[in-house]
Amino acid sequence: MASKAPFSFGGSPAVAPIPCTACGNNMHCIRRQPVAEAERQTFRCATCGFSSERTVGEQESDHDIQSTLERSLGISRKAG
Repeated sequence: MASKAPFSFGGSPAVAPIPCTACGNNMHCIRRQPVAEAERQTFRCATCGFSSERTVGEQESDHDIQSTLERSLGISRKAG
């Protein structure tokens, strides 16, 4: 069933282009598909037609990695 809510890009953040590994121009996201607790993004280059996929959202963030390392080493950050 179609949604009665108006379409808005505000609820769906844009995906920044990535460089094409074939020709070096920008590849733009042409499809976003939810998978498990992540999102599969499909990119296509308008210049040469090369396409690529990546899955985002299942990687641990840099902050989480840094926090885990600091805890394991007994380092605490000062608030502020």
